[in-house]
Amino acid sequence: MPTTYYRRKPSRARPVLLVLGALLALFVLIQFVPYGRAHANQPATAPFKWTSPQAQAIVKRACYDCHSNQTNWWWAVKIAPFSWLAQHDISAGRARINFSEWSGGLSTQGLRHALNAGMPPLQYTLLHPNARLSAADKRRLLAGFEQSLADQQKGSGPAASSSSAGSSAVSSSGSASGSSSGADPAAIIAASCVSCHSSAPAQQFRASSAADAKALIDQMIQQGAVVTPAEEQALIKYYTR
Repeated sequence: MPTTYYRRKPSRARPVLLVLGALLALFVLIQFVPYGRAHANQPATAPFKWTSPQAQAIVKRACYDCHSNQTNWWWAVKIAPFSWLAQHDISAGRARINFSEWSGGLSTQGLRHALNAGMPPLQYTLLHPNARLSAADKRRLLAGFEQSLADQQKGSGPAASSSSAGSSAVSSSGSASGSSSGADPAAIIAASCVSCHSSAPAQQFRASSAADAKALIDQMIQQGAVVTPAEEQALIKYYTR
């Protein structure tokens, strides 16, 4: 009788083990890349002077990791490639606005634009749930920042002169451009409507009473707009004029 030979089927486990081994070797090698490994914070040479403790507490938990020299380098950002992503975001954030080396460049309208455009970003709040800002948090932060700028202007400090010159407004990525417009209703509406719709309908709206105007403003706030009490009064006057 003819002899029958059975060929052994190749194991599927071997290619998988080779791929896993290669990935593990690559992971070990990228840990030696120097980028993203310098975690020493620089001293605060010209810190922004917050006169509102409440606003200061909010900004420290939501913004200071990327926009100050007081970064909290938690263990995950010490491991590549997460360290590379964190270093990129922190370096870019400090280059735009650094509350530890304050030189102006951020206006009230700029901060409002950033908050309405989704700052702090989703990739940060997913890992730092305590950094998520409610609508009330955003209003407190905006009002506290505005008050702090006003107090600095009264003191005629260097930060005050830079901020009052205010040639910047923060874009959706957090960069600075534009100028502070105080309680200018048109500017408030333009900055508050960036995330949902065009500002034209809100600018053209006219209310028959202060109650109707407040109802619209409350609706804007419920949809995420950041409006301080002083700005709310300015908008009511604008809509009922």
